[in-house]
Amino acid sequence: MKRRVAPILLLLTALTGACLDPIRSAPTDACEEDTEACPEPDSEPRGVAEKVTVGRQHACALLESGGVRCWGGTGLVGDGTRALRASAVAVKGLSTGVLGISAGADHTCAVLEGGTVRCWGDNTSGQLGQASLSSSLEPLDVGGLGSNVLTVASGEAHTCALHAGGQVTCWGDNSRLQLGASEVSERSYTPVEVRGLPANLTVLAAGAYHTCAATTAGEAWCWGDNAYGELGDGLAGVGLKSPPVRARSLALPVRALTAGKGHTCARVGDGAVECWGFNASGALGDDTALDSTVPVRPVGLTADMRQVRAGTGFTCALSAEGRVRCWGLNEAGQLGDGTRVHRAAPVDVSGLANEVVDLGTGVTSTCTVLRDGRVQCWGANAAGQLGDGTQTERAGPVEVQGLEAP
Repeated sequence: MKRRVAPILLLLTALTGACLDPIRSAPTDACEEDTEACPEPDSEPRGVAEKVTVGRQHACALLESGGVRCWGGTGLVGDGTRALRASAVAVKGLSTGVLGISAGADHTCAVLEGGTVRCWGDNTSGQLGQASLSSSLEPLDVGGLGSNVLTVASGEAHTCALHAGGQVTCWGDNSRLQLGASEVSERSYTPVEVRGLPANLTVLAAGAYHTCAATTAGEAWCWGDNAYGELGDGLAGVGLKSPPVRARSLALPVRALTAGKGHTCARVGDGAVECWGFNASGALGDDTALDSTVPVRPVGLTADMRQVRAGTGFTCALSAEGRVRCWGLNEAGQLGDGTRVHRAAPVDVSGLANEVVDLGTGVTSTCTVLRDGRVQCWGANAAGQLGDGTQTERAGPVEVQGLEAP
């Protein structure tokens, strides 16, 4: 019997960010380099995956058991060490009780049973919600949130939480007003409430420099950077936006949102996809390279999409039958079609069976959860972020190691 998961759709997108500063050592068993002297992670229960989230040089899976396992770059996987992990390892202190996870560029946050949040990784902009800018090798509690968080969304260097009361709080980088707080300067160490949002919010998505939410009535609201029209208010290049603005011209109701670096996509109605914003790399999927301040539909997609995920300059969607199609930037093979050719319209992922149940996009890599709980990834892999035990770039799916059921 599967573990009960949070009733809110978790939408997450991980995007590019600043380089990782030196990370604070854990109190015990921390090591300085990726060497054989580094201790192996705690021997915690393994299990099949349920959800996946992807950052710049790391990725994490939420297991059916409620535990979290991550793989990838040094200091990012939450196991208390600075070792590069090319296969999945257990996150310290998160063996059970996790309801949702969201990876930013170089940090990750988890929602626990009881509505609290823990984050780990890079903290150079305050995205871990601590009283300092010290980064962490293992999960730390985010203070000032209370115990009623339903879901979190992590952007490049900021994090936002949706509370049971309907309000949204954000912390971290605010250089583009992505926290929705004009009174806050460059960053906030602690959560600040986003003012001007309607009630009854059910969806939250964080992009590189902007954030969006949707209501039960199906309206979308966004705030932050609007250089390419990614906020959806029909304007572009007219400055930063705080408080939030309503995205217009969408085919309502909006069921899900995802935010990338300069573009946003929504799942509307019964499963159609609409995207807007930056399109030089083809991330909108309309077979052009023209930016759009109003929603356009990717060509060739059926209107039964279950998920849509925006990465950095590319997008992927999951159909009701479990089929994944991707479009946009493809320099590292992140579209999974066996090539490194950019695509302005959706293409099938090569060698991926129609049995995908969850999808995650990052900066230059993509991961999926299959019906049997296995995870497959493709794209850039210099930091081991594909989890296949190597650091070899892949233009098609490979299986993540270390997630086997006990």
